Amino acid sequence: MHFHKKCAESSSEINHPSHTRHPLKLLTHGVHDGSNIDLCRFCGGTFRKLIYHCSICVFSLDPVCAHNPPPLTIDHPKGHEHTLTLMPRLIFFTCNACGTFGDRSPYVCPQCDFMIHKDCIYLPRVININRHHHRVSWSYFIGPRNWICGVCRQNIYGRYEVYSCSVCPQYAVHSRCTTRGHVLDGKELEEEPAEEIEDVEPFKVVGENLINHFSHDAHNLRFKESGGNSKGTTGEESMRCHACILTIDMDSFYACVDCDFILHSICANLPRKKRHILHNHPLTLQTEIPYHKLYNGVFECSACTEFSSGFSYVGSGVQLDVRCGSISVPFVHQGHPHPFFFTLPDPKTCGSCGSNYDKVLNCIECDFALCFSCAALPYVVRNQKYDIHPITISFGKKASGVYWCDICETQLNPNIHFHIGCVHLRGFIHVKPGHKYDNPSHGPH
Repeated sequence: MHFHKKCAESSSEINHPSHTRHPLKLLTHGVHDGSNIDLCRFCGGTFRKLIYHCSICVFSLDPVCAHNPPPLTIDHPKGHEHTLTLMPRLIFFTCNACGTFGDRSPYVCPQCDFMIHKDCIYLPRVININRHHHRVSWSYFIGPRNWICGVCRQNIYGRYEVYSCSVCPQYAVHSRCTTRGHVLDGKELEEEPAEEIEDVEPFKVVGENLINHFSHDAHNLRFKESGGNSKGTTGEESMRCHACILTIDMDSFYACVDCDFILHSICANLPRKKRHILHNHPLTLQTEIPYHKLYNGVFECSACTEFSSGFSYVGSGVQLDVRCGSISVPFVHQGHPHPFFFTLPDPKTCGSCGSNYDKVLNCIECDFALCFSCAALPYVVRNQKYDIHPITISFGKKASGVYWCDICETQLNPNIHFHIGCVHLRGFIHVKPGHKYDNPSHGPH
């Protein structure tokens, strides 16, 4: 049996400020009086061997809480206007700050009929979250309306504390959802001046249908309508956008007047900086590959895990290809009738590809999950080798009867009409031909 030095030297009996009626005795093999006490009165942690226990009051503390007790009173005017007092007992309550249940030792204000978790007392007043472009501020009361949390998409009850946006009157978030590590950037901004993300234009207009883009400032780019159509091709399908690496196909684009550099119109308009639902800090659009140097110009997207040699949104170890980097909530896809939201992390099976993911986009209306890889798929594609007509994608629609893939000639899942891989939408579609990287398990690619 092993103990920390501090635990091994613990006193056999202590007088605790939160339990002054009787001393607490140190038990080295758990509680033996049949009280079935296995959780600390303060932190709710499970006991191991060492317990400070009062058998008369059935009161137990783990050694850490016994030696580092919470304060009996807290004065924190920003959290509550009156002094809050610790109630060291087992009691079911609803926290007035976060609106969730507790079962032990709240801090209370009797004159206000107010109970709160200790951790909720010190919630920050003004913060940034990665779900919204403006700051959100702590609000004691927002009123009885049909509020929906901007993070978990569940109802907000107006009698509990929330965070709301002063710019967007319809936007509010549960305080507990707001302060989760994957949502909050960790900074208290109450005393800080408001800072919006610098809106730097990605290009300058230098003439009619002529721009100079930051990624290719040596030459100008001219706007063109695609010449691709359902009856054939004029060559645009063979050209690839330098940002997303997908073919131009039927999309409008900008082409360099002096070389073969080309961008989809939508890619040419991508913002230089933005907030993203997968990261707590702003991301910057990069034309080079700052990470994964060993891939020789190819990186793995942090969201969809697809390989790409195009532009990326980068920040603090996160690197997203431009399609995943452009996803924001609510996310609207032409292939699905309802918007998608990125709620709290909840492992689910993607309704499109059938794979399991820790982080997915969710359709609240029909409980349909979509992984980032499938969300980034283009709505319309063509595979000239098998069919000159456009193929559209749909999510969440079940087909009746038996269908077969016209390309690989295998039976299809009734949820889809085409195998995504068969129309070249998986694998290395975001890697420009000519790039090579070494994968230790598979060799050169």
